[in-house]
Amino acid sequence: METEEEKLPFEDAAPPHTAEDFPAGHTAAAGEDEKDEVEYYCGAGPWHPAWLQRLRDARVFTFLLCLFSTVEGALVSGLTAVVLSTIERRYRLTSTQTGALASMTDIAVVTSVIFISYFGGRGHKPRWLGVALIVEAIGAFVFSLPQFLFGEYETGSSSDRDTETCADEIDFSSDCTSANNAAYFFFMMGNILIGVGAAPLFTIGTSYIDEIVHPKYVSIHLGIFYMMAIIGPALGFGLGGLFLSIYVDPSVNTHLTPRDPGWVGAWWLCYIVCGALCLVIAFPFFLYPRVLPNSGEVRELREREMALRGRTVVRRRRAEDRWNVVREFPRELKRIAMNPSWLFVTLGLGLASVTISGFASFGVKYVENQFGLTTSEASIITGARTIPTAGAGVITSGLLIYFFKIRGRKLPLMGLVTCSLAVLTVFGFLIHCPTPELAGVIVPYPDGSDGASDTTSLAASCTASCNCTSSVFDPVCGADNIVYFTPCHAGCPPANNGSFESCLCVAEQLSTNLTSPPPLLITNSSASEGLCNEDCTWQLQLYLVISAFTLFFVFMLQIPNITITIRCVAEDQRTLALGLQSSIIRLIGFVPGPILFGVVFDSACLFWQRDCGRRGNCWVYDNATLSVRAVVLAILAMMCYIVFIILCWLFYPKSQPSSLTTTNERGEGDKKREWESSFAYTLYSKCQNTLEERLVVQKF
Repeated sequence: METEEEKLPFEDAAPPHTAEDFPAGHTAAAGEDEKDEVEYYCGAGPWHPAWLQRLRDARVFTFLLCLFSTVEGALVSGLTAVVLSTIERRYRLTSTQTGALASMTDIAVVTSVIFISYFGGRGHKPRWLGVALIVEAIGAFVFSLPQFLFGEYETGSSSDRDTETCADEIDFSSDCTSANNAAYFFFMMGNILIGVGAAPLFTIGTSYIDEIVHPKYVSIHLGIFYMMAIIGPALGFGLGGLFLSIYVDPSVNTHLTPRDPGWVGAWWLCYIVCGALCLVIAFPFFLYPRVLPNSGEVRELREREMALRGRTVVRRRRAEDRWNVVREFPRELKRIAMNPSWLFVTLGLGLASVTISGFASFGVKYVENQFGLTTSEASIITGARTIPTAGAGVITSGLLIYFFKIRGRKLPLMGLVTCSLAVLTVFGFLIHCPTPELAGVIVPYPDGSDGASDTTSLAASCTASCNCTSSVFDPVCGADNIVYFTPCHAGCPPANNGSFESCLCVAEQLSTNLTSPPPLLITNSSASEGLCNEDCTWQLQLYLVISAFTLFFVFMLQIPNITITIRCVAEDQRTLALGLQSSIIRLIGFVPGPILFGVVFDSACLFWQRDCGRRGNCWVYDNATLSVRAVVLAILAMMCYIVFIILCWLFYPKSQPSSLTTTNERGEGDKKREWESSFAYTLYSKCQNTLEERLVVQKF
């Protein structure tokens, strides 16, 4: 007979029942008291067909939850990172504005996750997850509405539109209506709904897995679950890269190509596809029972692994009363907040999340600007790097915990070592390509004109007779290997057979590099469309290799931190503890993270778009400044995590004794355990032990 130790992972799940096991209309386990009756069968109302009971398997539920996490990751992390630079150009936003936009998802989670976790943890968990998917789908559709409400993208909407050249009389007037502000409002509302829909995933979902899976295999289920949550952003990168290579208005002909700075891809298609996927995945969750048949046995085994401060009494029947559930809510929050192990791991994760959320939101834009790639290329490369490295990090941590039986105080030490390795590799983000030498901004015009950050200062003597408007960034690379804002700013006459010849500023710049020939003798004063090509192949390859290691170590932190959280609190507090932790992490990490990285991007901007008397999006960044400031911010956040994980290790409680208390009413023993579980008692006991040790030393 097979012993428990010889079982393979997932073999503990209950096998599907046959048709004879499910009489018509039967929805509860026989012999149960009417008040404690538990539904075990999949279905809806009186409909519980035998073939549907194949869903009553922990592996199937984990698979469905993985689909949820994949789509959620694609919406929240992947697509957000991909489309930020695109909607900046389309709706003339700054990086700080788009950073705040990315933070709205986390703000929505912060304001809703505690209540969702508390009441959802005491309700029908699978149905809460189904409703969450529907809300997330609505949010995705709302996010895409500006494309249908505010007309075409004007910059490249005509196939015969001329390029701004010297002596042209072209009107590039800006649209100063409030359409961009209205679009920003829809983006905000869409992200809020997406955030509310995402709130139950890692709280209610994680708690339900812990209720139906044998404790021995929980780390494997969670590892697969969180790995799929990482593949989700990769799916978003792939979808984004695919759809952003299509013009934003597919029915309109345009002269722009994906390599033009003014190109805008079909960002809205990504959200339509993900919204439809959410609706499809939501349906099976409404068919699941409240618990699975083996949940009682799993609960008894799980309580033996609970930390000493975890309360072992069975949930009291009076808590089933809805009024008592509401009344106990503040008391339960206080009990969790006074748990030092939970508090320190939560604060550490929150501060480390500043780095994670910042690079998640601006990672694609970072690669795009630092290595001169298109948005589509940057998103595909970022996704291809993220899938194997981040996924491998989560799975590796889960397997290490499983095979080496890492429990208790070893878990914070595992987080400490992993984060220290991540700090060492984050210096790879200092690798970048040289900043394009833009005339009037990086490199002065021959007469000394330097634009700094104001488009009106791009005027020079070589463009004095030109009518340059500087409303659209249409760069050209001169024969002098200098980038000019437009052909007009290079002093180029209208193009002849697709090429710009006899550009006055190019000729004048070349003449300054020669000792005797006057400008008239300069024969090669041409310019070509686009930025000057800079071979950054080795820099990009080295960056991808080092950043892959950084991602691997950062995502190795996921499983040990989640395991610490669900093992250092009481059994009936796990869902609320995860929800409160998620809220705090997002409040101090995911909300300010994108905003701080947006400020870093804006602070490194060298040249701003100007529309209607205000700043628009940034055209050119100082690559060196951007990389240094991003790395400094990342290191500070991760060092804070190291400090708090050390404190978590110091205060982590001992393991639970094998004897279990199963009383239904709180007694004096429960009150004593609560006092011994409090933060104040932990400090008191440590101080007392230190004092006793000193007295012993003095005695001898």
